[in-house]
Amino acid sequence: MAKADSKKLLSCDTDKTDRNDSCIIVSACKLLLDEKTEDDGISLNSCGITSNYSFSSSSLTSTDDNDITESPTSSSTSVIKSSHVNNFDRTDLWWIHGNGYDLKDFVHNHPGGIEAILLGKGRDCTALVESYHPFSEDRVWKLLEKYYCYTRYHNDDEEEEEQEEKKSTAQKVVTTTTTTIDTMIETCHKQQEQQRLDRGRGRVPDFFYEILKKRVVNVLKSKGIDAIHDRGASQTRIAYYLMVFILWSYSGYLHCSASLWGSFAFAITGWLMGALGHDAGHFAASRWAVVNEYGVWAMSFICNPIMWQQQHTYGHHSFTNEFDRDPDLHHFEVLVRVHRKFGYETKYRFQSNFLYVLFAYLFVVFGTCFWIPWGVLSEGTLYGIVDWNDKDRPTKFYGMLLHLISYFGIVIVLPILMHESMAKAALAIYLHVATLGITFALFSQINHLNEPSLESDMDSRQRQLIPGKESKNQDPRLIHSWAASQIETSNNFASRSMFWHVVSNGLNHQIEHHLFPGLNHGHLHHIAPIVRQTCEEYGVEYKSYDTWSDLMNATLEWFDKLSVVDSNGNESDDAVLAVPDNKKSIKIA
Repeated sequence: MAKADSKKLLSCDTDKTDRNDSCIIVSACKLLLDEKTEDDGISLNSCGITSNYSFSSSSLTSTDDNDITESPTSSSTSVIKSSHVNNFDRTDLWWIHGNGYDLKDFVHNHPGGIEAILLGKGRDCTALVESYHPFSEDRVWKLLEKYYCYTRYHNDDEEEEEQEEKKSTAQKVVTTTTTTIDTMIETCHKQQEQQRLDRGRGRVPDFFYEILKKRVVNVLKSKGIDAIHDRGASQTRIAYYLMVFILWSYSGYLHCSASLWGSFAFAITGWLMGALGHDAGHFAASRWAVVNEYGVWAMSFICNPIMWQQQHTYGHHSFTNEFDRDPDLHHFEVLVRVHRKFGYETKYRFQSNFLYVLFAYLFVVFGTCFWIPWGVLSEGTLYGIVDWNDKDRPTKFYGMLLHLISYFGIVIVLPILMHESMAKAALAIYLHVATLGITFALFSQINHLNEPSLESDMDSRQRQLIPGKESKNQDPRLIHSWAASQIETSNNFASRSMFWHVVSNGLNHQIEHHLFPGLNHGHLHHIAPIVRQTCEEYGVEYKSYDTWSDLMNATLEWFDKLSVVDSNGNESDDAVLAVPDNKKSIKIA
């Protein structure tokens, strides 16, 4: 259309006799803009049409029936805010790939249960969503679109291109004289739908993880296991749970009856009972949510079960070995230095001695069951790294308090009341706390605490983007791969041994567990070979040690290295993040 015609169309001068259909359309646009078409759930304002009949200088976007406005926050980013987002606190939304989703109306319909979905509320739960829905992602992302309401960040370049495209679309719509109101409404509706989908595409699939998922599904299928419907415990594993529960209950009775052997057995069976607690804590004991929600309490003598899901299921598994985000790195700071970023203190010189490390491990379960939960109750946060996001729920607050009191009463008070002397009571307490603490530590601390594992977290991987630090043997896309990071920060040991599988509660397949935490530990040995094969194919370091002692030695070597002052004063980021030259010399199967 000519320029003069465009002006005539936009002015809609009522004195002119050539008031044509185009003018009627634009007038109708004003009416629709003022009143909005609530039935269709759209606003023509989102198509670049403003109330004074002129093109918007910066097109607005919308999602469903909520207008979106944009305001720059810096030279490189801009924030997209929903008109109703001010009604929400940040903690009211679930943050996935930078997008905010209001899932409160879906909480009670979540197939995995209320506790599982509330674990991600108010924080970045991207890793939770990705790793716990690896085999049903299409359905998950379609469902999430219904609850989208907020996008935190867009790149300026992408935003400008999007604006130009919308403006061009708006010009075509308004200046087309043959366009009817219904067609314009339909066009705007389609445009809004596309915009909404575009925002959902903030998710960039992890190419390596996608390959693993497809191969794992095929392997499980070949074993007669449906990756979705059979992901929980098999009948054999359920029978194992029941057998251990009976032994644990009987040994608990002996412990309460002033038997020293009972206290020792109560510790051993308490550890084995942790297999159910660990599986349930990852929503993998059963597809029935109620089984998982109560089953996690089976680990009550290993760790406070409510804190466990905040600390371990969310914090550790989402941000494995990231110093500022993984709370598991901070448990032993008082006695043991496990990361270079902890400043050196003279007390750490003793950790080169294995007996000193064992001494530190004596206090593990007392810390995870009593001391650390007490700090979380009083401060509402775990080391200032993971906030207790559901502390305002009475069942959680009083549940943590009840566990703390019950643990102290059963483990400490009862022996004092039941034994004939304080000496025997002290020995009973020591036997339980020390045995369970050392057992827990020896099988859990070795899984991530060695030099190559601590240099492979997502933060450290970004250092490979610096010229001269790139890996020549890896696909460059692996630098950003969460799945590759989970593999390289974890370690397997004795992966073909049924004995070590039982004794370690399945922790000898730590790599597969971190990739697919929602898959019961009883299934992990099936998928280990294909995971390893895929890692070899793509150059991802898969560390599987022949024996438990080999992996334990790797951890002790790392502790020994950190027992002395770094030659550079441990202040250099390069020293902290660079991948060591001897990484490839680690003995693996």
